[in-house]
Amino acid sequence: MVENAALQRSPRILVTQMTRMGDVLQTSPLIRSLKQVHPDAHIAVMVRRMGKAIAACNPDVDEILVYEEDDMFLDLRSEDADRFLRAYKTADAHVQRLREGRFDIAYNCTHSLASALLLKLAGIPRVVGAHLSEDFRYVFRGRGPNCFLTNVLNRDLNDLNLCDMFRHFVEAPPRASGLVMNVAGTHRQEVASLLEGLGIGREAFLACFQLGASDRDKRWPEAQFAALGLMLAQRRQARIALVGVADEAPLGQAFEEYAPGLAVHLFGKTSIPQLAALLERANLLVTNDTGTMHIAAAVGCPIVLTSVGYVHFRETGPYGTGHCAIERRRTRLGRSDVRHEHAGETKGLRADQVLRAVDLVLDNRGVESIPLLEESDELSGVDIYWSRFASDQCIEWYPVIQRAMGETDALRMAYRAMWVEYLTGKSNKSTEDEDLRRMLGQYLPSAGKSAEGASALIGLAELAQQGARMTEKLLDILMQGRSIKQAQQIVADLMRLDEEIRLYGEVHAACKPLVAIARFERDHLEGADPVLLSRTTLEIYRGMHARARLCERKLKRILELRRLNPS
Repeated sequence: MVENAALQRSPRILVTQMTRMGDVLQTSPLIRSLKQVHPDAHIAVMVRRMGKAIAACNPDVDEILVYEEDDMFLDLRSEDADRFLRAYKTADAHVQRLREGRFDIAYNCTHSLASALLLKLAGIPRVVGAHLSEDFRYVFRGRGPNCFLTNVLNRDLNDLNLCDMFRHFVEAPPRASGLVMNVAGTHRQEVASLLEGLGIGREAFLACFQLGASDRDKRWPEAQFAALGLMLAQRRQARIALVGVADEAPLGQAFEEYAPGLAVHLFGKTSIPQLAALLERANLLVTNDTGTMHIAAAVGCPIVLTSVGYVHFRETGPYGTGHCAIERRRTRLGRSDVRHEHAGETKGLRADQVLRAVDLVLDNRGVESIPLLEESDELSGVDIYWSRFASDQCIEWYPVIQRAMGETDALRMAYRAMWVEYLTGKSNKSTEDEDLRRMLGQYLPSAGKSAEGASALIGLAELAQQGARMTEKLLDILMQGRSIKQAQQIVADLMRLDEEIRLYGEVHAACKPLVAIARFERDHLEGADPVLLSRTTLEIYRGMHARARLCERKLKRILELRRLNPS
């Protein structure tokens, strides 16, 4: 929260999100939480130029600061003295602008070293997220940021959307209601005129397709999009609109080869606010993982996400109720920063399979229950997921095609319950059981799974407890000013224990995220005072122990509910 000294006046809060357009929109639930917690606060956002239009549509934002680093870094990398000086002046101007803003706290959602350095030089009193310590070491501050970094690097067991992780940069955030983006009446009128000029009336069924993505490996093939468009035109008399930036027009040309004359091409023909109005009008968006998808989610357009390549729909999928994500069934996801593993996976989905997801979204609009399909030859090897806010106030993705629950599924559920309790500090057994039963009901009946994961978590807890006892002994030696050699021996023993814990996490997949968060916390220790460092290290071991036991209890409860409610 904002420091007490700042509460004598309206707090000034900065949120930095200097990445892509969609990331700016995914930060809007955090900004909404800040506005609800501090209704009189002045909230500024720092974004790149591509995100300015998104921020301008957010009613919770009072000030927009544009940060464009590309030219500055090109100047820095040049061997020209004048350009190097220009880079310095550009950076200094950014620093001075932040200093003049007199911000009390910054929430850094960018995670880059450059953003951390910028906030450090600006002298903002408190930073949540990526920052630099007093001795200029790159650190992560806050439970929410540590949870974020742990989960995006251990995606197999991550069930939390980026929006929910960003929201929990704030302690005890209010209930989420979705992304935040206003659509102006003038933009609705402009879009209505645009569509009328294209012969698309107000009553026409309008399906928008986003063929592009930030990376080729995230794109479903144009041929499949075209096949889907032909099916929708035949079955629902749909009019198809291809949306995207002007540079994506060649994708539309490829689409034409398979379905000539089927679609209207709107590449580069709408501004961001107009695109939002268009998607608000549309009956459907079928899309790759893009900023367009997040705009559609913000304005309530039904979405089918083709989750291909290294896309992880649980992490970056549409944030709202009643959307579908469809993908080829995967055995593992890996890290968000290792992308070559999933190269070539863009062609696994067929248009008729995606059509099933489209039908689910359109036919179940506004329905409270979660759809459920039996696995069939048509859908063999495919998974479809349905989005809905769970009782824990975070978005959840429920499997639509019934299959047996695997060990990873159970562990993912346990980790979700653990993270939510860890981040909020609260537990509601009845609502948690309700959420777990709802999820378990989407899987085929079974006798339950083994407790192998639970045993591994208990073993990790015991290692953490051993580290805590050793650190308590080290702290006592330091506080009493006793033998430095004895202290050095304990430090050496702790280093060996840490290596044992690291290897334990590699061997036991159930424990890997918990080992990772402890490593992040340890790597981000601040200061040089051995007593203070020992106290912080003690809390890290205690935290690992508490999270391991909590996750073990959640997993055992899931297995118990599975036995009690096999169908």
